[in-house]
Amino acid sequence: MNIYLIPYTHMRHAVMGLVLAAVGLVAWWVALAVILQGGPLLYHTAGLWWSQRVDTTLYLGTLLCAVCSASVFLEGALRRQGMGWRVLWSGLAAAVALLGWWAVIGLFGLVLPLFTGEAFDMLLADAAFVSLRVRIVAWVAAGVFSGLGPFVARRAQARFDPALSPLGWVPWAASLFSHVGGGAVAGALAAAVWHIPGHYGGAFSGDLYLGGAAAAAVFGGVHGLLCWPLPDDLYAGWIRVLSAERFGLRIPVPHADGSAAERFVGHFPRGLDVYLPAERGVAELHASFVVDDSGRYAVRGLSAAPTVVRRLLERIDLRFDPTRPAPLETGLRMEDRVVLGEAGETVVEFLMLPREEQ
Repeated sequence: MNIYLIPYTHMRHAVMGLVLAAVGLVAWWVALAVILQGGPLLYHTAGLWWSQRVDTTLYLGTLLCAVCSASVFLEGALRRQGMGWRVLWSGLAAAVALLGWWAVIGLFGLVLPLFTGEAFDMLLADAAFVSLRVRIVAWVAAGVFSGLGPFVARRAQARFDPALSPLGWVPWAASLFSHVGGGAVAGALAAAVWHIPGHYGGAFSGDLYLGGAAAAAVFGGVHGLLCWPLPDDLYAGWIRVLSAERFGLRIPVPHADGSAAERFVGHFPRGLDVYLPAERGVAELHASFVVDDSGRYAVRGLSAAPTVVRRLLERIDLRFDPTRPAPLETGLRMEDRVVLGEAGETVVEFLMLPREEQ
């Protein structure tokens, strides 16, 4: 995971989901190898054999720890944290998730017989009984704690250094809902995918190995899509000159510490962030690019000279109207172009690039 390799497009929201889906598949492969090779090896070397019920715990526990720790570890990689801190926070997330999940399924195992009859108790005693009616609790609980573990780790990071995590300024209730709710959805969808090959006809009917692999990929993918997609605070807005004069000049809009800022464009000889010559139709104080504390970017028209924002199927005229109490402004999107002057000789482009480039 390298922020320089993830452009600011809509596909950035799917990156974490795709990576965690791959992590889920690796976790399934590791759990399967332990179950198929570790059990017989333990029996031949020590004469011990674990119960078939342990297979579920190994599978879901490995999947749970891998996905939630990878989410926190990959965030640390994107934010360029030291390796020691990444291991610490990802280990905390995995420990919280695994211990909480164990407690819930253990309590469920104790409480369930109180609400079932003798016939159903006989089914529960069978280790091969894999009905979704019973296993759905383990799956959803794994999903909930796969979100809760990273949430606790990220909140702990924010307590130590708010700059390390967006949770330092995102309301904790909204963050908790996205983590726990997204994890619950991931667990429920993965349980459905795990259940289908073993109980419905079709090309994959009865293929329980394929069901386990598909469920692991769905679990990781949905977790990455809903719990922690790439946040916008990893990127910063830049303005770049595209016209012949000063072609390629590029400056960041926010300050180096990420605080709100306003960058002025014009041909006044002093005090401007971007100087462009008057011969190209640029006024003394022509426009400004603004970012507020919430990370919203906008451009303001400060001159009566033409100032036009162009994007796909849109054209916004921002020239200053003396009858209005304040200049016009509009929000900015990736690759918006601001055309300055009557002839349109001067063009400034807005870009979202990795914050590290500042």
